[in-house]
Amino acid sequence: MNHTDIIKQALTISWRYRALWIFGFFLALCGGNGGTNFNFNSGGGDFGQPGDMPQMPDIDPNILIAGAIGLICLVFLLIVVSIVVRAVTRAALMGMVQQITETEAVTMAEGWRWGWSRRAWRVFLVSLVIGLPVFIVSIVLILLAFSPLLLLLANDTAATVSAIMGTIGACLCVGLLLFLISLIIWPIQELAWRQTVLEDKGVLTSLGEAFNLAKRRLKDVFVLCLLLVGIGIGWIFVFLLVILPAALFAALIMGGIPALLVYLFSNSWIGAAVAGGPLAIIALVIVTSFGNGLYLVFQSAIWTLTHLELTKVEPPPPAAGEDTLIAPSPSEA
Repeated sequence: MNHTDIIKQALTISWRYRALWIFGFFLALCGGNGGTNFNFNSGGGDFGQPGDMPQMPDIDPNILIAGAIGLICLVFLLIVVSIVVRAVTRAALMGMVQQITETEAVTMAEGWRWGWSRRAWRVFLVSLVIGLPVFIVSIVLILLAFSPLLLLLANDTAATVSAIMGTIGACLCVGLLLFLISLIIWPIQELAWRQTVLEDKGVLTSLGEAFNLAKRRLKDVFVLCLLLVGIGIGWIFVFLLVILPAALFAALIMGGIPALLVYLFSNSWIGAAVAGGPLAIIALVIVTSFGNGLYLVFQSAIWTLTHLELTKVEPPPPAAGEDTLIAPSPSEA
């Protein structure tokens, strides 16, 4: 398998077919890329002398309980929507790249048809079947790594030093073990997703086929994973040097201008933060999600093209003793 050609083809597809960008954007937006916290501190004397404690307003406990329940429901709804969007966009990207290799054309409507189907449901189930055991094992290993801290109960200096050193060593070992587990599971999950989306196979069948395929082509899969790790490290520098500054500039423009206008008219930092803060956060999220979305499209295309290459059916060799028919040349005819 020519890994270089696959990466070049994936790069061309990711840049040329802009219908993929929308699905990549929503995948990055719901892919758990982290958030940004903004803290606004007021230093003026209009809010009381230093040391004054503001009076807490009397709030009905029922209102607090209702607000907490509402917040929990909102978080749960966002989690469910995020899971659905990730499954739909992943299935759409896989199907669209395969269609591009066959027809050299694709539309958003076709991508939506790929995504909004039972294939997306099976993508979620594959993630669940793999992710749930890994999550349980991770929790158990992390608890074991912190178990030496129980020696602190002995109230002894030597036991305390042993507890701290043992915890540090155990955390390093567990971190390395979890990293190795993720490297093993990563190609199996990617190939299983494509088995269930592109080959229209069931969840357990896809997992079995992906495991056998990775084992049969271990060298090719291992080299690809190494290349993707290197590409991922390179992408971190691109993100820090290009995407993040662009996002901060967009946040400064979208949030800074309204905040400045509000401050000039009201002379209130609180009002400026309320006016510009949400717009700055929105701009930051949109730009970073768009940049990460391009990378996720590229990464998904690499895995899809790899799957197509690994599962390509080779013509069977001629049977022993069987004459190969060769068409005569015009001169011989």
